[in-house]
Amino acid sequence: MVYPPSTRRPVSLPQKRVRHVGICTTSAATQSWKSLAISSPVFAPVWKCRDGAPSTKRLCWISVAGSRSTSKTRILSAWTRPSGSSLRSSAGWNLTRVEPMPTDHRAALAMIKSFPQLIAYLRDEMGWPIARDSFEEVDDLFYDFTAEELGIDPKTAAKIESIKRLRPLSPKQPWGIFFVKFEPKNLPVVALRRILGQVALKKRPSANSAERAAWAADDLLFISNYGEGDKRQITFAHFSKAADGHDLPTLKVLGWDNLDTALHLDAVAKELTQHLSWPHDDTNVQAWRQSWRAAFNLRHHEVVATSRDLSIRLAELARAIRDRIKAALAIETEAGPLTTFMKAFQEALVHDLDSDGFADMYAQTIAYGLLSARIADPDKKTADDFAAHMRTNPFLRELMETFLKVGGRRGKAGGPGIDFDELGVSEVVELLDDANMEAVVRDFGDRNPQEDPVIHFYELFLKEYDAKKRMQRGVFYTPRPVVSYIVRSVDMLLRTEFGLVDGLADTATWGEMAKRHKDLKIPQGVSPNQDFVQILDPATGTGTFLVEVIDLIHRSLVAKWTDQGCTQKEIEAFWNEYVAKHLLPRLHGYELLMAPYAIAHLKIGLKLYETGYRFGSDERARIYLTNALEPAHDLSSRFEFAIPALAHEAKAVNEIKRNGQFTVVIGNPPYAGHSANVSKDAAGRITFIGQLIEDYKSGCPELFKPAQAKWLHDDYVKFIRFDQWLIGKAKSGVLGLITNHSYIDNPTFRGMRRDLKSLFGQLRVLDLHGSSKKKERAPSGETEENVFDIQQGVAILLATTRTEDPARSGVFHLDVWGARDTKYKWLLSSSIAATDVYWSSVPSQEPQHLFEPQDQDIKEEYEQGWRVPEIFSVNGDPAPGMVTTQDEFAIAFSKREIIEHVETLIDTRTEADARKHFRLCSQAQWNYKNAKRELRASNWRDQVTPVLYRPFDVRWTVFSRYVAVHRRERVMRHMLSGENIGLVTARSNRSPDMDHFLCSRLPTETKCGESTIQSYLLPLYLMPEDTVNGGTLDFAEGKRVNLSGGWVSEISKLIEGPLPELSFNFIYAILYSPTYRTRYAEFLKSDFPRVPLPGKVDIFLELSRLGQELVELHLLESSSLENLITTFTGPKNPEVGRVGWSNDTVWLDAPATRKGQPPMPGTIGFQGVPEAVWNFHVGGYQVCEKWLKDRKGRTLSKADIAHYQRIVVALTETIRLMKDIDEVIETHGGWPGAFQAAIMTNPQHAAMMIENAPSKEP
Repeated sequence: MVYPPSTRRPVSLPQKRVRHVGICTTSAATQSWKSLAISSPVFAPVWKCRDGAPSTKRLCWISVAGSRSTSKTRILSAWTRPSGSSLRSSAGWNLTRVEPMPTDHRAALAMIKSFPQLIAYLRDEMGWPIARDSFEEVDDLFYDFTAEELGIDPKTAAKIESIKRLRPLSPKQPWGIFFVKFEPKNLPVVALRRILGQVALKKRPSANSAERAAWAADDLLFISNYGEGDKRQITFAHFSKAADGHDLPTLKVLGWDNLDTALHLDAVAKELTQHLSWPHDDTNVQAWRQSWRAAFNLRHHEVVATSRDLSIRLAELARAIRDRIKAALAIETEAGPLTTFMKAFQEALVHDLDSDGFADMYAQTIAYGLLSARIADPDKKTADDFAAHMRTNPFLRELMETFLKVGGRRGKAGGPGIDFDELGVSEVVELLDDANMEAVVRDFGDRNPQEDPVIHFYELFLKEYDAKKRMQRGVFYTPRPVVSYIVRSVDMLLRTEFGLVDGLADTATWGEMAKRHKDLKIPQGVSPNQDFVQILDPATGTGTFLVEVIDLIHRSLVAKWTDQGCTQKEIEAFWNEYVAKHLLPRLHGYELLMAPYAIAHLKIGLKLYETGYRFGSDERARIYLTNALEPAHDLSSRFEFAIPALAHEAKAVNEIKRNGQFTVVIGNPPYAGHSANVSKDAAGRITFIGQLIEDYKSGCPELFKPAQAKWLHDDYVKFIRFDQWLIGKAKSGVLGLITNHSYIDNPTFRGMRRDLKSLFGQLRVLDLHGSSKKKERAPSGETEENVFDIQQGVAILLATTRTEDPARSGVFHLDVWGARDTKYKWLLSSSIAATDVYWSSVPSQEPQHLFEPQDQDIKEEYEQGWRVPEIFSVNGDPAPGMVTTQDEFAIAFSKREIIEHVETLIDTRTEADARKHFRLCSQAQWNYKNAKRELRASNWRDQVTPVLYRPFDVRWTVFSRYVAVHRRERVMRHMLSGENIGLVTARSNRSPDMDHFLCSRLPTETKCGESTIQSYLLPLYLMPEDTVNGGTLDFAEGKRVNLSGGWVSEISKLIEGPLPELSFNFIYAILYSPTYRTRYAEFLKSDFPRVPLPGKVDIFLELSRLGQELVELHLLESSSLENLITTFTGPKNPEVGRVGWSNDTVWLDAPATRKGQPPMPGTIGFQGVPEAVWNFHVGGYQVCEKWLKDRKGRTLSKADIAHYQRIVVALTETIRLMKDIDEVIETHGGWPGAFQAAIMTNPQHAAMMIENAPSKEP
């Protein structure tokens, strides 16, 4: 080590490249040592010369030009000496210039979470003259303040952890620099303004504290630290004076945390180093002020929340444009510019477009089209040259120009258009022109570095613009890991099953493929010279899948050409030729919504440019503005359209729909149970897609009944059917989709599964689960999350019409469970080939054709039992519970309330008035005028009846189709007397527990016994017609047993006696066997339950006895319910608030707690409720919680309190009886031994058991 003359301390520095400049004089060297005496040394290896050779000189000391500080990255000069020189001599030292090694600011900034770390950065990277010796005791650098000392009120002070002022580092320093540590997650502006108010100079000198230093407001720099954990954030804040001198100073910030994107960190580092570094001349106070103030050009939240703020404001303006367009259309003549344009669109492209739809399309096109142009070229004004950004779509270019012309700029449009100001377009232009678009784009990706920021912005825009429309259309952004997996899988299937060595990039023709595969036929109308791989995304959205296809093809071909030894220049030439000839002509998309359509073209254009394509041809991206589910239309009678762009697009769309043959279909279809694509038009005629869906009903007679095929009309099902039809036309191809996963095992979709199996030789279903509706739980117990922000679980479907290896034929299934990030990582790192051993082969399982495996031995055992609809079959097929479609009106807690509801409706003057009182269903199912007329004319009060709405929850309705729209009268009429009994069960269950079993004497609502789908009611007895219609026939005299002859015959082989009640109770006991529910869970979730015949009379009678106890408990008719086990603590008529459980008590006023924290006790509640009872579920409902939560805000009566206490008893006894049921079954041989062929026992013994068995008839 060497020692500088004045310090006797070793000095060494980081390895750098140095360049010799010259020899300094003795006096210069001596002067330099004096000036550097206060600097601290930096330890590191010997330096090297610029050419990389070792230096013969030894570095001793460094300095920063124009400053008295030391810095590792801002080193500008250094002193070296010859190896033989005396260390104490100041003569002969060489002055060298140093080229600093660049610092990784991204990593450095991301690591800063505390003030000490920040101070080190300010000293080492920004040249702040903070001596190392002083820094070893950080507190010595600051003056400490308390909030009270600054006169800050206690409420604001609670947010402040500490306030420190950095001691002056320069005699002429104009800046007051404060370090403030806050408790809150976000920067508390109010608290910061309070501090500003105390340390800023007041206009009146007398208002300034004599004991405290003060500065001009814009000479203050606040460095704040706030946030939690990994989200701890550092922010530099500065208040600038208002322009008019009257408003509050504007808070502007520069901040970061370790979660920020590289782009954001780079921008922050640039501002810090360019503007907030310590000045070379700290005596030039004015320049210093200008430099530091220049770092703050963004208002508070403009960086952190700019994308959100912009989306909200843009959505507001778009809504205003939409409303103004609708108003303009309402007053325009048929020849008006907007009306003419709308009609042209109707005729050419969107045939069901109405005025609302046109106004929406116009508004979104203007808003997002102009935004896209502004993003593409931030330096140009928004509306100046939109066309330049639409290189992949001449239609969109011309359309936007037409929109702007129709919207008109008065004096420029050259026509009778409505001007920008009238429509509000000028406000959009002004918003975008004034926006700091560079900051916006940075913020787009700030928290989503792995995703497409523009698309996230669009999702937020659409949510703010029209959240209902977003849900109606099922518009949800597809995460990149999902897209990547699907595209890579399709690429692999083309390689392995079709022999296409380049996968999606392959240019083999139909003719070549037909020669390779003798069973492959060229579709009629297709040229043998056409490329075989033709790609379509029928629900393109923002083009995410197509962009991923381009990316994969580019990577694949570049790798191929590189392996062939091609130069970079050759590769670029090959790629430009390939895109024009073999990529754009094969890439297709359909999109209905205007804004995503525009984005898709912009994204594809940007992606192609990124890959090196330079748009040397007129080839366009074949993405069309159209409804995929509409067929081609005949335009032969149209000679011309009012707008040429529409004519060109319409002809292109119709040509591709009529003659296009697609062999690859990929995408993420919309999710909408209430489909936006109708199966029947306004005239009742079945539509193109509606006709295709009919095929899925074939062989499923129950689906032809009203409302039973509802889920087949979900949009995702329609798109799967459409995609199947497309590939069926080509007779060859690959399908890759992500959709709702309900089709995997739901009985409604068995025809769909059958038809998919008939077309595709290999189907792979990757179930990603994540259904909050089903309350899915990962088998390992880990967190289970959806890959989307939706409630439905999802699955990836991969299907191919051909397989090279018979072993790969059939249906294959794989589950992926876990947190969202876990699934993303799995999707990004996995492929079909790499995970092949984990896929389960699914055997053919007719008639269900399930897409997931089942235990075949257990299945065979289970199917020996009787399906309950076959047992309760005299009345025909089971019917689901009542669907009022307007529960808020048609269901009430009491008889008095339902009467008030109907009276209120009758008294309303208009439908609008009625809808202010109640949420009523659509006019398609219920007509307001008809309902009022019929109710007035009828004795509707005689039809007021109780219904079982949820487990143990009886409500009231009016049994009239003018109140409760779908009454399921064929079944429910048998329950109106209240003397019958029926089994409530379900045909399928999406929840993890098979608990969808209940009984009732009353009509039931459809969700009564199964929360995720619907429940059915199977009555034990059938009533005569005249009794139902108001006759007086006694129930006991007129009833008929609703048990099939086959079942009665089998049971009669065992015993004689009251078979209906004994059978019902036996069945009910079986359904409450815990072992039955778990052993047959995979079958119970996808069909009505099956019940085994008893092996002998003993088990039949024992289970019947236990079943009767359960029935009486669940009907709340058991005498044991009077033995209460709970005590109510609270006022006489308590109001239900936040419901919770702790310490064996159900609280009505439980305090709110943070997620993960234990529940806290309240003051009002039911004491003595065991945890097992609190957690007990029936039909997917947590009964003790559900009953109370449905009454939140209501006052409980004395009868309500007693009813709840009886429910607790019923559930407690149910838990006990369920254990008893399993013990009885185990005693008689367990499963399935206790239910083998029936064995007749001693007749006298049987008669004795029957005589002693309880036999309460309903």
